[in-house]
Amino acid sequence: MIRDLSGKNVLVTGPTSGIGRGTALELAKAGAKLILVARNPDKCEQVAKEIENAGGQPPISIIADLSLLSEVERAADEFLATGLPLHILINNAGLVNQRRKVTPEGLEQTMAVNYFAPFALTLRLLPSLMRAPGARIVNITSNSYAIARLNFDDLTFKRFYWPLGPYSASKLGNIYFTRELARRLEGSDITVNAVHPGLIFTNLGIGNNRGFAQKLLGAIWSKFSLDESEGHRCPTYAATAQELDGVTGQYIADSRVSKLKPIALKDEPAKRLWEVSEATTGVRFPVS
Repeated sequence: MIRDLSGKNVLVTGPTSGIGRGTALELAKAGAKLILVARNPDKCEQVAKEIENAGGQPPISIIADLSLLSEVERAADEFLATGLPLHILINNAGLVNQRRKVTPEGLEQTMAVNYFAPFALTLRLLPSLMRAPGARIVNITSNSYAIARLNFDDLTFKRFYWPLGPYSASKLGNIYFTRELARRLEGSDITVNAVHPGLIFTNLGIGNNRGFAQKLLGAIWSKFSLDESEGHRCPTYAATAQELDGVTGQYIADSRVSKLKPIALKDEPAKRLWEVSEATTGVRFPVS
């Protein structure tokens, strides 16, 4: 059973479908005040209504395209302007593209949404997280990190692109970010953990990826995945479980702290990626 979250503020990115929607609804039912950060205003309004119809508090909606760092900054500023402490941040928004796409800011789109956006948003929101006792950061990752290759000379995947290339790289990046942020936050009472929600069949990226290859990938994915209605369980656990009080820098799967593959435990690429991320996003730790 989820602990009572009355008086807690929870920000969820990508809350309009799949894992994000399920997690937002569960936390709202537990009494939390939700802040929804979404790209589509109509879908965001629909989720907001679902939350209210389920007896939850009216959420705050922030409309932003997280593939753009300028929009990430605006979304963070919009929340910071509320003056609210942030008790739980769930970086859930995700994307996988069949074909390579570059944002107007020059980033490969999957890496922009899945990795650089959570990095920039989290650091920008640290002042609010610092004001919430026992704040938690939950970074949604995937066990696909195990097949990732991070080429620091080609983080836009211009040389070679396949859908799981930037996707798996972004998920490895989420774990590196989690571990490095936990190290830097040592001594505070903010915890940050990476969560693999399980292989969930959602509409991840389908809006941008229609065609034979995407349909084939979706068919294969659906054969081995859980229903998306179950996808909120592990993120909800990571965000609320009492046994995780003080637990930080960990990888959580199947609603328990799990062992990482050696590739995710390397400190040198984690530190290098942090440096690249600060240079790319223009956000540095600590945030003044």
